[in-house]
Amino acid sequence: MRKAGAVAAALLVTVLTSCQGSMLADGEMKLDTHSKGHYPRSYKPVSLEKSEDVLPFKAHLPQYIPYKYKPPKVVITDWGKKEKLQLETQYIRKDENTEKGFITITIFNHKNLVNDLIKQKKYVKMLELADGTSAYFAYFGNYAELFWVRDGEEYDLRHMFASEYTQKQLEKELLGIANSIK
Repeated sequence: MRKAGAVAAALLVTVLTSCQGSMLADGEMKLDTHSKGHYPRSYKPVSLEKSEDVLPFKAHLPQYIPYKYKPPKVVITDWGKKEKLQLETQYIRKDENTEKGFITITIFNHKNLVNDLIKQKKYVKMLELADGTSAYFAYFGNYAELFWVRDGEEYDLRHMFASEYTQKQLEKELLGIANSIK
């Protein structure tokens, strides 16, 4: 009887461990307000370190931001069964009294926004990242974005409220940041 109990316990640990690798481990995280039973569900912001502990995939974030910024927080959104996830973070300047804006990046581990933007040709220019990935640049006057799909993950990188920059400057800056994502 003891042997059967030990085998059952080992099997349970194996199943739980394998499930954790593909699902959000949200045990200590707190949900933000949401409609019960409906998706998407967003969690309250957590540190970059905490997000690394709970996400079932490696979040590839920029290694280069062209200014000093406050420690970023990460908002994780569950689009379905703790498997279809979105990660969003903002790099807010330490000196907020500027018209140079801030950087935000959103990463989806599933097909979502970026694929639609590409299909609908919501960009002004197609570029190439250093690793050969096609990226799409969009400019809207007070902000610009660069988006791409790599290894099944969607990336949407934006420079928000950047009124002191030209379109060319924003394109160059976003491309530099995108190329720093490994």
